[in-house]
Amino acid sequence: MGLASAGKTTVFNALARAKVEVATYAAAGSEPHRAVVQVPDARLDKLAALFKPKKVTPAEVRYVDVAGSLQSASDAAQASQIIGQLRTSDALLLVIRAFASDVVPHPLGSVDSLRDLKILAEDLVLNDLTVIEKRLERLDRDLRFVKAGPSEAVRERELLIQIKEALDKGRPIRDLGLSDADLKSLRSYAFLTAKPWMVLFNTGDSPDGIDKVVEQARAMLPFAQTEVTSLAGRLEMELSELEPEEAEEFKTALGIAELGLNRVIQLSYRLLNLISFLTVGPDECRAWTIRRGSTAVEAAGQIHTDLARGFIRAEVVGWEQLLAAGDWNDAKRQGIVRAEGKTYVVQDGDVMNILFSV
Repeated sequence: MGLASAGKTTVFNALARAKVEVATYAAAGSEPHRAVVQVPDARLDKLAALFKPKKVTPAEVRYVDVAGSLQSASDAAQASQIIGQLRTSDALLLVIRAFASDVVPHPLGSVDSLRDLKILAEDLVLNDLTVIEKRLERLDRDLRFVKAGPSEAVRERELLIQIKEALDKGRPIRDLGLSDADLKSLRSYAFLTAKPWMVLFNTGDSPDGIDKVVEQARAMLPFAQTEVTSLAGRLEMELSELEPEEAEEFKTALGIAELGLNRVIQLSYRLLNLISFLTVGPDECRAWTIRRGSTAVEAAGQIHTDLARGFIRAEVVGWEQLLAAGDWNDAKRQGIVRAEGKTYVVQDGDVMNILFSV
């Protein structure tokens, strides 16, 4: 999401290696663009080089380019449609313009990245406040006619008042350290400030001074589950459209060691509190996505429900240890493959083999 002319679709094309037409002004509320993007993972690449499988399957993140912006919506219906699309997401990527252009003038008359970030952040806070105020009015009306209101309604009211007080001060819900039970009770609201945020400054090809702007933005938003980074959107989009060999030549000529889009994709994954465990073999080397803190039996269920149902134990080794050993059987002979039970908390980069009974 972002303000008009921030370059949302340019960033989307770079991340997704897509070729969606970049328009100066997208029609607010129109159908968003969607893409499933592979998460770059050097660990998986190195293990695949060792095992030479028939297939390599990285983890994935899904991006949605929401058309238009809240500020450009022509009426309440269009604004509501945009908000609805944002509420179905797991995290928000706020694209902030940090480039000058005579061809695409800024709709506010000047490029001021921190001002634009403030506008977006305040709009998202205001939307959550509006939802809370309407709900509190309903709760107050319902509880007024009940001598001893249902404990659930009373607790909900207390929680919403607590959140409202924080939002009034500009503090997002994700920073309040709410309990799992409270977060579960709020899930149906899909609050926008409860979601993780990534602030991405879309820079020109030579992003002079962007490091200072990034640091200022981090000081503006010193909250949990908030990442701030930058990307030369147009340059990275153009590089992503080239054949790999040609792209490498341009990167070398421009002195670019690694595409920024890889960093953004990996940050997206981390921001969602996701990690990868790996499986290896001659048929496939694969990165499996699980929530941080998941157990071995939950990881087994991610592969197949039968593995979780008949779980016996998991054979586990760190990816670096396996790489050093050179082979799964050699790793077992060296005694570095561990046997772990159902409650083992899987670590990022664990290579696992699940033993189960039918």
